[in-house]
Amino acid sequence: MADATVEVNRDTCIVSGMCASLAPDIFDIDDDGTRLEILRPTVPPELMDDARSAEACCPVSAITVTIEEG
Repeated sequence: MADATVEVNRDTCIVSGMCASLAPDIFDIDDDGTRLEILRPTVPPELMDDARSAEACCPVSAITVTIEEG
């Protein structure tokens, strides 16, 4: 499987927490609840389904999962 990365558009992100709920091994919310943290910018194959779920469920489409071929 090709490598995948996850990015968050911080200008768009509203820190709803959906991604952290769906993919807690990839995303977390800081203790103040005001900033999304990416725990794993490179997504391992076993977490790819979680990353895609978080991307699909983001209410403002701030998450992008990119598969890097090569």
